[in-house]
Amino acid sequence: MLRTDFAASRLLIVASLFAASVIAVPASAQPKPKPQAKPAPVASASAGQAQAMLLETAGKWQAFSSQQGRSKVCYALSKAEARLPANLKDIEGLLFVSSRPTEGVRNEISFVLNFDLKEDVEHQAIIGSERFALVAKGQNMWLKNPAEEPRMLDALRKGSGLEVKGTSKRGNPTSDKYSLAGMNQAVKRAEDACK
Repeated sequence: MLRTDFAASRLLIVASLFAASVIAVPASAQPKPKPQAKPAPVASASAGQAQAMLLETAGKWQAFSSQQGRSKVCYALSKAEARLPANLKDIEGLLFVSSRPTEGVRNEISFVLNFDLKEDVEHQAIIGSERFALVAKGQNMWLKNPAEEPRMLDALRKGSGLEVKGTSKRGNPTSDKYSLAGMNQAVKRAEDACK
């Protein structure tokens, strides 16, 4: 499956998550699970779509798994805590670290910014003093060089924050800031679910 194909299926999963308000619901408002109960589906899936199951919440991150037939997807995700320009503040930016074992994909780093991005320019992810080139397709971003994913994942694990600088399709500079609090635990939980 190509990255753009996965982006479309991931976008449907994300849409169902937002519809269920899972990402924005505070822990105190979520129902308490019964002891030894299996995780409940996060949102009901439409015909032919997989259900996303919340596995764990850690800091600003959540781990999920989803399965449709033999295809299993496990991912950790976080929302942008700050966004510029201010007129984009009501549109969620998301950071994913995904694994798709049947495709041989492990810990793919991607972003869904939920607004159209300029595709013929280089965007940037900044973690401390480390910089990573990103490419965009539609509303999604990935590392320009997928071979850098292990290095970026290591920087994410060691860092405290991430800034994604991009350019909207209209040519406006944008900035999303993500907390990395809980990232290690959520990514580990997603990795374990897809072993």
